[in-house]
Amino acid sequence: MKKIFIFSIFFFTSTLFADVVDIKANHFYANDINQVAFFEGNAEIKQGENEFKSSKITVYFNKNRKAVKYEAKDNVRFDLTENKIHYTGKANKVVYSPNSSKYFFYGKVVLQDHTNNRTIKAETIELNLKTGLADIKGAKKQPVHFRFEIEDRK
Repeated sequence: MKKIFIFSIFFFTSTLFADVVDIKANHFYANDINQVAFFEGNAEIKQGENEFKSSKITVYFNKNRKAVKYEAKDNVRFDLTENKIHYTGKANKVVYSPNSSKYFFYGKVVLQDHTNNRTIKAETIELNLKTGLADIKGAKKQPVHFRFEIEDRK
């Protein structure tokens, strides 16, 4: 049983990206029929400089066993570097779609852009890394809060 578990983790993590993906969690299980892998309890996923930590990480695969979506839930913390921009933050849920290069952040999102010295607080944030577009929405009683520095006008 232990060999099957180790093989499964190796198989799933080796097919996620061309880069090395490292996933750790207290519990792992997979559903081959639905092509989904679940990592629960102190779950961490790392690829290069990028890192997510949460209670649960779910990885969805296509028929060719390539990862098509990652979902981190419950008290998500992240540290990302994309297109030379360094982000850290937290959210209730984060979804990443590698094929479309889109990140979706949901629920009490705090996104810090360390490269441009900006902080965004919102209910949802969508970042499209291919187009560079962002869609940011506040909650009904909590508007989007965007904080940034400007150069002195002297």
